[in-house]
Amino acid sequence: MRWRNLSLGVSSLTMLVLAACGGGGGGGGGGGDTDWLFPLWVPTDLAIVDVDGDGRDDVLTLAQFAASQSQREGRLIVHLQTSPGSFTVAQTAIVGEYPWKFAVADIDGDGAVDVAVVDAAGSRGVWVLLQDRGNRGRLLAAREVASGVGADDVSLGDLNGDGAPDLAVADRAGNSGRLTLLYQDVAQRGSFLPAVAMPVPGIATTGVAVGDVDGDGRTDLVMTVALVPDNYTPNSVIGISLQQPDGTPGPVATMAPQHGLNVARMTVTDYDGDGRNDVFAYFTPSSTYYQAKLMVLLQGPVPGQLSEPVDTPMQDLKGIDDAVIADLDGDRRPDAAVVGFFPVGSPSVVHARLNRFTQSGAGAFALVSSSDLAVNASRVTAGDVDGDGRNEIVVLGPEDRFVVLD
Repeated sequence: MRWRNLSLGVSSLTMLVLAACGGGGGGGGGGGDTDWLFPLWVPTDLAIVDVDGDGRDDVLTLAQFAASQSQREGRLIVHLQTSPGSFTVAQTAIVGEYPWKFAVADIDGDGAVDVAVVDAAGSRGVWVLLQDRGNRGRLLAAREVASGVGADDVSLGDLNGDGAPDLAVADRAGNSGRLTLLYQDVAQRGSFLPAVAMPVPGIATTGVAVGDVDGDGRTDLVMTVALVPDNYTPNSVIGISLQQPDGTPGPVATMAPQHGLNVARMTVTDYDGDGRNDVFAYFTPSSTYYQAKLMVLLQGPVPGQLSEPVDTPMQDLKGIDDAVIADLDGDRRPDAAVVGFFPVGSPSVVHARLNRFTQSGAGAFALVSSSDLAVNASRVTAGDVDGDGRNEIVVLGPEDRFVVLD
């Protein structure tokens, strides 16, 4: 694999690097009328994190790779930054059949980051990949810690106060109205106790995030709870569960009802710099009758009680598949970047676009720029890739191609 610089030619964004892992892997589908589709990559998630502990941030990408209609596997790829702005594929780990989201943290307490992945197909399981203690930067084989979950999202955090990260998994299996919790076995770090179903007042959970919502030093749960749909149109609410002093999750309080929208990302962080965490959710439309939006629930005067939602509508905006909340302008307050691809014209040509937002006060955001991309990106994250103290935006497209934008 070789690295090359590209020019977007459409904005002041600077392309730092393009990673391409090819579409290889071939494999026939037996001459069917869909053979032309394969090999096919479906990118699903990415993260910026120092995997090998060398002080430089690396990039993790997640995708389904289909060699044919019947040959599909999940691929978690580790791109190590070997020198400033240069990456190499250090490892491709096979994870499930259709890995959808992942979360990154030091699960087993050895000082190195590990990965938890949820699979939307196959066994519909939850997988954990621990780092090889004797080989920093390399993950051990994926190990399934739960199955039959129907997982849409996953977060890592200390959910019971024992000092070890646990797993919270958004669960839509069987319309059961639950969030699945996997508590770590502190006697055997890296292992998990049997899954616990946490009841929620709906038919499923579709998104989950963790963070200290009420400022008591304990990790709380934020989730999107799916309600009975209106025909085929989704309905949902945001649910908050505060961790109790004994380490158990408190009752789920619901707020901010949604109609016709699907949650794509959830984040718990401080919007306005008052030292108290707020709740962010990015929603994509279920059809052209609805519009994407970014929603913020600000912390109210009583700890743990959130205000009415503040919406930033994205009417007529193109490129709305995914969003990231991060400080993008250096003022130490979270901004937003939204990315996605879309057809233009007839016969259609696929375009991709990055939309950047900055805070406009009181929980709202204002559009700063919209820039076309050279890669048909559908996933986005942000982090300080080049070590200059400012966050860069990273977008992920097909064939495991990621682009770092300054």
